[in-house]
Formats: sequence, C-alpha cells, structure tokens
Amino acid sequence: MKKLMSFSDEVKHEIARIKSRELPELAALIRMDGSIQIINKQLALKVKIYHGDLARKVYSLIKSRYGLKIGIMVRKGRHFSYKNNTYLLRLPPQEGLKHFLYELGFIDENNTLIYKIKEEFINDLECQKAYLRGAFLGGGSVNKPNSEYHLEFRCEHENFAEELLDLLARLDLKGYLTEHNGKYIVYFKKSEDIATILNIIGAHQALLKMENQRVFKAVKNNVNRKINFETANLDKTVIAAMLQLEDIELIENTKGLSSLSKGLQEIALLRKQHPYASLKELGEQLEPRLSKSGVNHRMRRIKKVAKEIRGDD
Repeated sequence: MKKLMSFSDEVKHEIARIKSRELPELAALIRMDGSIQIINKQLALKVKIYHGDLARKVYSLIKSRYGLKIGIMVRKGRHFSYKNNTYLLRLPPQEGLKHFLYELGFIDENNTLIYKIKEEFINDLECQKAYLRGAFLGGGSVNKPNSEYHLEFRCEHENFAEELLDLLARLDLKGYLTEHNGKYIVYFKKSEDIATILNIIGAHQALLKMENQRVFKAVKNNVNRKINFETANLDKTVIAAMLQLEDIELIENTKGLSSLSKGLQEIALLRKQHPYASLKELGEQLEPRLSKSGVNHRMRRIKKVAKEIRGDD
C-alpha cells in the first residue's frame, strides 16, 4: 500500500532540492531540528530529520564542507502510515565541531549558547530566503490547499521564535506567536501571507496548487453567495404573493372582486392565475404592460381594501 504524502511533505521535498546559500539554510534547519549535547565535557550535536532526501543533503553538506564524522541511524515509520522514516544524524565530540557550531551561530568564542540568528545569514535577500527555507524544512508545516489556511514554524525556544518573527517582518510578513505543548509556534492564517512565504522559500509547484485552489474557493463562494441571494429573494417573493392571495381571497369572499376598480380586478385575477410570479412578471402580462412599481401600487391598494374589511388600523 502506497504511503500518502501530506502537503507539508510535498513542499519540503520540493524545496530540499534547491541549491542556494547552503550555510544559512543549514543553520536554520539544525536550529529547528538539532540539539547540542555534552558528552564527557565536550560538545556534540544531534539532528533529527524526517525526510530521506533532506537527511542525505545535510549529511553530504557537512561531510564535504567540514569533513566531520557523522553517525546516522534510521528509525522506521509506522506501517502504512504517511509518516516517513526518522533519520538521526549524530556528530560526536571531535576536532572541528566547535568551529562548525560557531560558524552556524550556535555558540560564541566562550562556548556559550546563542539563540539569535547570525546577522550574516540575514543581511541580504538571498540569505533571508535561504534561512527561511531551512526553518521550514526543519520545523515548518502548511495545511493542504483545500482546507483552512494555516502555516507555522515550530520552535524549541521563545527567543528564537521572536528572532524568526523579526526576520519575517523584514520580508513584510506579520506573523503571530503562541505556545503549545512546550513549543513556540510562529503562525500565519492569511492566504496572501502563506502564498508569499511559499514563493520566498521556492515552493513554486506547491504555490501553484494553492493558487488554483484559492481561485476555486473564490468561484465557489461567489456562486454560493449568488444562490443564497437569489434564494432569499425568491423566499420574499413567495411570502409576499401568499399575503396578496389572502387579501384577494378575503375581498372575493366578502365584497366580491367586482367591487374593485377595473385595474385592481385585473391584477387580482392575474395574481390568482400566477400565484408565484414576481411583480415584474405580472406587469409584463398586462396590456398595456405595467412596471413593477405600478403593479406594486395596485397591490398596496388591494391590501388597503382588505385591511378595511378586517378592521385593521
């Protein structure tokens, strides 16, 4: 049985193939999915990744650029689940690891942890795009296009979530921050913002799917509004016609329709023959034709006669 892929997975598979400003992307991804450990008083790093192509990309980049030793362990996903395998990349204590963590902006010269985004990673538009792409690869998700709009980044630390909000603000995107199950979530609900983010991170195929669905939703909503409007108008027409028929029947059973003027008799008989016609349709059947306002005027006069019979004020 084929595993189902979520829309978030589709986005990540698409953008994992992009090659541009790899270090900012790697820094953001590890910031989202990695954790620094202390082993025998020395620094180590663990990165948890949920997509095989992304795990290979991270592994190859670290190996080729830094020559560091990396252990990798694969945990199988659930049977028949859309969930991919989990890939654990472990960088044990070794020469060069501190320099690697320093270059990523995770520690300073004193090995103190840093939660701010390294300024050189976001000092131009291409770096900003790459960093945001890495953040989505590491902790992002987006709802499928035919459901409610929602895109989020799940962060381990509040300081980093606020840094991410500042980065998004540089790109004219106003995100919102909330806490859920110990995670700090930066999220968006507007379709325009989500479309902008997908475009920034290079998820153009996913963006096309979303835009197609957005157009479909807009057309569907317009059709529904039109149907609701027409239904409401039809309801009002039917109710008005029923009240007019009641007035006509009352006059006919008491004074007789012959007591009415020729014009009122004519419209009363026409209403009886066409109980669900609109005022405009009734007017078009008269000779000479009568406007909608003219028919309405005659109906008000019939209503006045009926009120006098009932003794209404």
